[in-house]
Amino acid sequence: MMNIQLVLNRLIIAKRDQIVYLDLSEIIFIERIGQKTLIHTDTQEIYVYVSLKDLMSILPDMFVRSHKSFIVNVYNLKELNFFNRNTYEAYYKNRKTALVSKRVIRQSITLNQVGTQ
Repeated sequence: MMNIQLVLNRLIIAKRDQIVYLDLSEIIFIERIGQKTLIHTDTQEIYVYVSLKDLMSILPDMFVRSHKSFIVNVYNLKELNFFNRNTYEAYYKNRKTALVSKRVIRQSITLNQVGTQ
C-alpha cells in the first residue's frame, strides 16, 4: 500500500516500510517506466506505484506534464536540445534528461515560467 500527499511544499510518500519526505524543489523530473513511477532528484531515485495523472492532480504549477512518460520541474530545467521532429530533450543537473514534446513547450513551458528559484 502506498499513499502520497502534498503538505507544505513537500511530497510525503508513505510506503509499506518507510515514509519519505521530499521537498518539491529537490525533484528534477518524474518518469513513468512500465507499472512504476520514478521520482528523480539530485541524490536519489524513488520508485512509487502512482500514475503520472494522479501525481499531476496534487503537484503545483512548477511541474508540467511534458510527455506521455514524463513530468518535469520547470524551475530545475537547465536547457532544451532538439531530439527529433516532435520532441526536445530537457537537461538537468548531473546531466539527467527527460523528454519534452514541442507542443508542451508552446503551451506550458514559456520563457517567463523557466527560471531560478
